Amino acid sequence: MTSWAKDATDFTVSVTRNAASKTSYSYIPRPVLNLLGDPSHLTFKVRNGRVTVTAGKK
Repeated sequence: MTSWAKDATDFTVSVTRNAASKTSYSYIPRPVLNLLGDPSHLTFKVRNGRVTVTAGKK
């Protein structure tokens, strides 16, 4: 289990590709999920070369 520093501000998210199913998986760091309100899903919107993330709950 990774332990995060209380004052951490930079997080790297790895992307694991599954060529067989043509999908990718990522693990979002716990501090980021907590900041987003521990969402059940994330929506990524791409507009004019920018990506925004919206967190949602079921």
